[in-house]
Amino acid sequence: MNKVLIISYYFPPMGMGGVQRTLKFAKYLKHFGWDSVVITDSPKKYYAVDESLLKEAIECGIKIERTGKEIKDIKDIIIKAPKESIKKLKNKVSQFFFIPDSKIGWKKKALSKIDEIWDKYGGFDLVFATAPPYTDFLIGQSVKRKYKIPLVIDYRDLWVDNKVLNSYPTYYHKMSNIRLEKKVLAEANKIITTNRKTKELIITRYGNVDYNDVIIIPHGYDQEDYDKASSQKLPETGKMRFLYTGSFYCYNPKPYFEAIKYLFDKYPELEKEIEFCFLGQFTEDYIKFCQSIKIYDKLNIKGYLDHTECVKYILSSDVLILLKSKGENDIAAMVGKIGEYIGSRKNILALLPDGLTQKTLMNYEAVKFIDSDNPKEIGKAIYDYYLMYKDKKMPTANEEFVSQYNRKTMTDELATEFNYLLDIE
Repeated sequence: MNKVLIISYYFPPMGMGGVQRTLKFAKYLKHFGWDSVVITDSPKKYYAVDESLLKEAIECGIKIERTGKEIKDIKDIIIKAPKESIKKLKNKVSQFFFIPDSKIGWKKKALSKIDEIWDKYGGFDLVFATAPPYTDFLIGQSVKRKYKIPLVIDYRDLWVDNKVLNSYPTYYHKMSNIRLEKKVLAEANKIITTNRKTKELIITRYGNVDYNDVIIIPHGYDQEDYDKASSQKLPETGKMRFLYTGSFYCYNPKPYFEAIKYLFDKYPELEKEIEFCFLGQFTEDYIKFCQSIKIYDKLNIKGYLDHTECVKYILSSDVLILLKSKGENDIAAMVGKIGEYIGSRKNILALLPDGLTQKTLMNYEAVKFIDSDNPKEIGKAIYDYYLMYKDKKMPTANEEFVSQYNRKTMTDELATEFNYLLDIE
């Protein structure tokens, strides 16, 4: 069996959507002739920890090598999520002092660990690096140079052109990142992106990337997650459930909150019929906002749940909510939850403008798009769904479209690219 070294700073027990893509690739690569070893960090403190994902990684035989001490008790890692404003401020400060990102200090430790384990596993046939953090790409680049093996890089999000995650404080900072990205792209044997827009932006900015150098593997869903959850007791309430999962970082939930207020003010009897549920980090800022418009006590806020519980809530919901990004570059943002939402076959209320996500979901069929921040329009869309629900006329998802986002199928595509690189090396 071939061996791939996966470089991923974010990996279970760290939670949030960013870790799932890497975990699922590593999980299913063994089905297609590739044994995975993941090099990652040992988080000291993190505000989103998922024990179920770590358990899954261990049970499916993924070998995990950490640059710090082994994690004995996951509960020792958890800290309270900071305010959105604090997170953004920290991000801006770190971008001033660290290039390409705040994880650059991890590079030396990761490379030292790779040297340490190289003989342990009899070397590797290929190195796969996923970003952000973009430091992962630099580590992969160094491994390729030293050990002369192919390098595949995976863009979960854009680098230089990502105005949501990156706000370069000076011209020097931006040019430094451009130079780093250009060199990485020049040395990568294959480039993976989650969407066509990211592919086009990379090719347009850099003259050293050919169209066929980049392949698209979008975010997907793991059917095993849904099969496992559906065999267990689901958290149903008897009400129609509208569900939002994830944090509000880079997203503006206020029009949605105001739409809930509008709906309950106009139809107070619906408080017994409809539930608005939230999974993920619900920070103090938004708690205060919801209290100020007098809806906080009417919401079902569960906080951050592990992935297994999250899937149970998705399966026991009727409509899943997507929110508009605050970022200028949201047209190239392909959030991980899209794949999970598609895999659920549930109806989706997408509160977002024309762009990449809307185009992606157009053929899903069980979806309603609202390109407006007007609470009344959003409230009307919610009420329309309620009427369809009562009449048992909810739209159904296009199964042919859904099947394209199965993570196992996508990992087969990735393994095919790996095999091709070994053939031509």
